[in-house]
Amino acid sequence: PYTESASGIKKNFGGNYVEVDLTNQKLYLYKNSELIMSSNIVSGSVSQTHMTPTGVYQVYSIEKNTVLRGADYASPVSFWMPFNGGIGFHDATWQAYFGGDRYTYAGSHGCINMPLDAAATLYSIIDTNVPIVCFY
Repeated sequence: PYTESASGIKKNFGGNYVEVDLTNQKLYLYKNSELIMSSNIVSGSVSQTHMTPTGVYQVYSIEKNTVLRGADYASPVSFWMPFNGGIGFHDATWQAYFGGDRYTYAGSHGCINMPLDAAATLYSIIDTNVPIVCFY
């Protein structure tokens, strides 16, 4: 457990947090300092300058069956867990695969795209106000 201050958050994580490793395109969920789940992800597109911002955030909502909308898209998702404005975790059934270098040419608009089963698992165990640490 450690204390981090960023994006207006000053909180002892207490061993409960999500790490988003943007370099290795992996998500790790810790509860009581134990790794509960991990998943390959696709983060924000490097080629279209939609890179996922680094920092420490908090999940502020947990929703099911919603439509994510932007200037040039409307994407229905089963699981939506935002943590930085319009950026959050969600399933992305349109992605051919997750992990590796996919984000460099087929990344998101900044969100953390996850396989459907991983998003369902995260949705079932994450709480609002859980710290999210995004880093390269």
